[in-house]
Amino acid sequence: MGLFDSLFARRRIKQTPYDPKIEEPVLRIGICTGEKVAGFSNLRNGHFREVMLITSDKELDEFCRRYDVDRKSIKEITAG
Repeated sequence: MGLFDSLFARRRIKQTPYDPKIEEPVLRIGICTGEKVAGFSNLRNGHFREVMLITSDKELDEFCRRYDVDRKSIKEITAG
């Protein structure tokens, strides 16, 4: 792979495991723009760990598949 190829190669997404004992799946929705971000909220301190931007149902399905999350168990919160 040459210099040009390495500069524009797709970055691999580092997938951090999800532990349901420590975190819960969350869909954070922006109040002004309606932007949706899927991630995990720490059950102890409430810290939100952003995983991926959601722009369609297909992407939400991908999030659920990647992390073995039931769509019904995703908590929706608003961010402002």
